[in-house]
Amino acid sequence: ELDTYIADLLHQVTRRFVAWGFWMVFHYLRRQGHSWNHKRVYRIWKAEELHLRLPPKRPKISRKYQDLLAPDHINEGWGIDFLSDWVVGPNQESVRVINIIDEHSRKALWSEAYSSISARTLIEVLNLVVQWRGCPAYIRCDNGPEFISQKLQEWANEHGVELRFIQPGKPSQNGLVERLNKTLRVECLNLEWFSSLEALNEKIQEWSVIYNTIRPHSSIGYKTPDEIELQNQSLYFRVVAH
Repeated sequence: ELDTYIADLLHQVTRRFVAWGFWMVFHYLRRQGHSWNHKRVYRIWKAEELHLRLPPKRPKISRKYQDLLAPDHINEGWGIDFLSDWVVGPNQESVRVINIIDEHSRKALWSEAYSSISARTLIEVLNLVVQWRGCPAYIRCDNGPEFISQKLQEWANEHGVELRFIQPGKPSQNGLVERLNKTLRVECLNLEWFSSLEALNEKIQEWSVIYNTIRPHSSIGYKTPDEIELQNQSLYFRVVAH
């Protein structure tokens, strides 16, 4: 029976992607070629009690945030942030994850954990991304010591990149990479215990592929970042005088 088949498929997807809600799963199935009506799928979803597998969300507090406008071109602007204090292994090692996102396509350009991050480490990562991506017009970041360092400012000047600092205490002004941080937490880091930094990074890289190529993103019409980039293949390039 079709309902039984749909139920089995829903369980398969939710076992693989534990943190996905109904609409994420529904659009994922649509992208796999299934054209069932959303009302039918939701009826089966409710009957299988899949909506009860996650704890209920706490009520949101109403706040006013400054608008964050995404750029018009791929590679025009990047958002960078650190995800801190994830503990791995028997020695309770604290780590920090560098996340870099393309603010137009929402593509995760870099996600990797380190035992510590200095301005030099950050510049090494930026150079690696620039090698295959080219330079953006700007980088949006907070006021952490690595970002306000003289070394990073010199790197930005050399590459013709504007550093756009958000206001202190207003992470919503860097909301796109903050959303990437949250998604990485919920869909990857919160789901298991990691025995080493290497094991953590292996899982992060596996998740990054899913995030960029498989996972539907509601903010870009339930498409994937790679699909957005294929639709807009011309990157934002600038001539930088040396």
